Amino acid sequence: MKNRKFKKYPLVLIEWYDHAGEGGWVEMKDLEEEPILAKTVGWLLKEDKLRYHVMNTLTNDNGQGGNSEILKGTVKSAKILRKSF
Repeated sequence: MKNRKFKKYPLVLIEWYDHAGEGGWVEMKDLEEEPILAKTVGWLLKEDKLRYHVMNTLTNDNGQGGNSEILKGTVKSAKILRKSF
């Protein structure tokens, strides 16, 4: 096997509010529930003005997997843990 190098991406921790929709009937009390806060850790492969793309798996042949597409409007905080890893 050839000794390939991994591409370097920043390792990030993003805290964001989970969101969902309901197509059926709901009670008013259901609308008063607090949103769930989530934390995602991974490599930031792409960022644009609307979202972050954070991957949980990288391979040494430039592959990536486990994409979490996080909308910036839902983000509470974003922190770089390591500039490249």
